[in-house]
Formats: sequence, C-alpha cells, structure tokens
Amino acid sequence: MFDWLKPKQKDSAAADRSTPPASSARADLLWRQGSRLLARRKFEQAIISMRLAMELEPSRLDGRLNLGAALYLSGQLEEAITHLKYVLAFEPQNTMAMLNLSACYDGLGKLDESVATLEQIVNDRPSWKDAHYNLAVAYYKQKKYQSALESLKAELKLNPDHEAARTLFQKISLFAPQDPQKENFQS
Repeated sequence: MFDWLKPKQKDSAAADRSTPPASSARADLLWRQGSRLLARRKFEQAIISMRLAMELEPSRLDGRLNLGAALYLSGQLEEAITHLKYVLAFEPQNTMAMLNLSACYDGLGKLDESVATLEQIVNDRPSWKDAHYNLAVAYYKQKKYQSALESLKAELKLNPDHEAARTLFQKISLFAPQDPQKENFQS
C-alpha cells in the first residue's frame, strides 16, 4: 500500500526550508516597524516594537543597535548600554555602537569611559568625520583643553566646514594657556 502522507511530508519539509518560520517573519516586521518609528522620533513606540522583535529574534545585531539608540534617545541609558555592548561583543569595531555607547557613558557622567570609547574610535578610524569632534567635546568636558584643541585640529583638517568644531576651537583658543603642559585651565 502506498503511503499518501509521505509525499506531503517531503513537500512540507521543502516548503519549510524555502520560507522563514513565522516567528522570524514577524520579528523582521517588528524590527522594521521599530526602525521606522525611531526615524520618526517616536522613541517609546519604537522601543516597544523592537523589544517584541528581540523576544523573537534576540541575535539580530542591527536591531539591537537600533534598540540601543532608541533607549539612549529616550533616556534609558543603562539598558541602552547592555544592547550596545551586546553588538560590540560580536562586532568590536562597530562605530555606531561605539558612538552610542560613548554618548550613554557621557549621559551617565562617566566621562572617562566615554573618552576611552571615543579614543578607540579615533585610533581605529582616524579619518572618520565627527569622531575627532566628539572626542574634543569629551576632552572639553574633562577640562583637557589642549587635547580638545588637538582633536579639533584633526577634525577641521578632515572636515573644514564643520561649524561646531570651528566654534569650539575658537572658544577654547581664547582661553588656552601658552604652556601646553597646563592642560586644565579655567574658562
């Protein structure tokens, strides 16, 4: 007797290989929805969508990066750090994750960690625009004005039209000591 179920099982197995599982498709829709909401600056809604997606597909790095950014932008810095560190565990040179991580540290008042993260970006990608500027701002917050000036010079060399870098450079230059050994001076 012929087993009529056997061909159907083979067909369904082939179909299973060609189409993603329903949970993966749903996760993809939720990740995309969250990204659209993030772009529209609807952070809380984006976070809800991305958290649901993460339950279905926790290993999606671009989704975790966007979730970390949304959490940062909504002020949930500690949770943002966990997602950004997750991304960096798999992609240690992910510049966007590092920039967002640095911003989270800055928001928490952990300037040393923020500077260390930015220094790593500048060392790894010295020609990346805005990295030197962000590092200069961090140095400025630490009152390391000479270091800030050096970073601003590097930024302006890469991006001469960077108005914020030019403005900060002029502000610091007005108060810079003549002796470069005197890093911290009052502005």
